[in-house]
Amino acid sequence: QSALFADIYPPFRSGGLMASYYEKIDSVDCDRAIVDACREAVKGQGDGRVSVDDAQKVFTKIADGGVETQTERWTVRYCLSLFKFTEAAMDWISEQCPKIKQAEGDEEPAAKKPKTEDSTSYYETIDGLECDRAIVDSCRTAIEGKGDGRVSLDDAKEVFAKVADGSKVTCTERWTMRYCLTEFNWTEPAADWIIDAMEKVPQEA
Repeated sequence: QSALFADIYPPFRSGGLMASYYEKIDSVDCDRAIVDACREAVKGQGDGRVSVDDAQKVFTKIADGGVETQTERWTVRYCLSLFKFTEAAMDWISEQCPKIKQAEGDEEPAAKKPKTEDSTSYYETIDGLECDRAIVDSCRTAIEGKGDGRVSLDDAKEVFAKVADGSKVTCTERWTMRYCLTEFNWTEPAADWIIDAMEKVPQEA
């Protein structure tokens, strides 16, 4: 059964939240403080984007323990795919996070791994979660020996074709896209386009 995008990606909520450290999103525990910092950053301000100044405030929530945990890494991936960061803010936070000591599950980023042409598996386990191999490989192809190593708008459309190959976007595909939006460098127009395109496809709960 398909679900509305808004049901999967909760709107910016300010009240009634449980006083819990975690917020369950798409069956994965996320760090509530990081998500709330992003919600606060875009609430009723300017163009609704997370600026570099905002990103620095978000980063303090990530680095508060001196270690970036697996939960925090996936939370950042979620936030970078749900909230619209300026290109400068996305670059800044993507550069800062790897500088923190990484806790359990840290591994070589997918962007630095070659495509696995001979693999027959539909999934690739990345940082403890099963991801859609075709989507990740499409991003790898996009940056191979091209220009400035960023995923362009044209590339984004190729990647989206892998996401939208079924009648709806699955939970695995959503988390895969969240991973790809943080581990690969995207131009601002490309990131905006694919986030908007994801919203228009029926979402599987």
